[in-house]
Amino acid sequence: MKKNITASKRHRYRLTLEYDGNGFSGWQKQDDARTIQGSLLKAGTEIFHDLNLDIQGHGRTDAGVHALSYTAHLETNTVLPPFEILEKFNELLPAAIVVLDVTGCSPRFHARHNCIGRSYLYQFALRKNAFHKKYVWWIREPLNLEAMADAGRRFTGMHDFASFAEKQELKKSTKVMLNGVFLYNDGEILRLRVVGSHFLWKMVRKMAGVLIEVGRGNLTPDQISEFLNNPLEVPTRFTAPPSGLFFEQAFYDQEELTAFLATATETCL
Repeated sequence: MKKNITASKRHRYRLTLEYDGNGFSGWQKQDDARTIQGSLLKAGTEIFHDLNLDIQGHGRTDAGVHALSYTAHLETNTVLPPFEILEKFNELLPAAIVVLDVTGCSPRFHARHNCIGRSYLYQFALRKNAFHKKYVWWIREPLNLEAMADAGRRFTGMHDFASFAEKQELKKSTKVMLNGVFLYNDGEILRLRVVGSHFLWKMVRKMAGVLIEVGRGNLTPDQISEFLNNPLEVPTRFTAPPSGLFFEQAFYDQEELTAFLATATETCL
């Protein structure tokens, strides 16, 4: 008689991480490079002794890009208390990667598929700083912040971001819904916050570079609308360095996203 083979029950945990992207080739695991996902899988295999361990993030980050609150899920056959998982990960992971929180979650929760919104921050230094070099882009010239804020608002809404996409992404849809683009100035650091449904590869860095060109007077706010209406290669020439870019937060609840946008609007330029 043929025996029924029952698969072991899988257990899923939600992870919240922060990391310094310097020295890593982005989130996604690569066989020949040091990555965030690869580091988590290496540590996780030692913790759970599960060769089928799976860790998925809400999305990719590029080489050199940082994260303040990155969401991932972990699936395994092994059951451990969340506090023990957190402690073991932080013992084994490189100093540049920190697990901030671990919670049990539904087997149906998926860090990427259930994510309804994402927020990025880009930091520009308005003066030379001895301590921030790895986390900012220093802009030497004076900037027209009013023009930059005007230009930033042109990005809000559903647009075709083909002008802000890499060539390999033109094979799929380049339409993206941006909930808001905000600028904040504290006198030494200018911060750009971009909130949207999802993002194309290097899209935020190209937006940051284009806005700086507007601030320098080399582009106008009206040209932003032109880039969104007609695919042009101009934005690629102004791609900002990865050092100033931080993934800020992933959203899984519409009320949370709405409240975040309301707060973001209160103090922006």
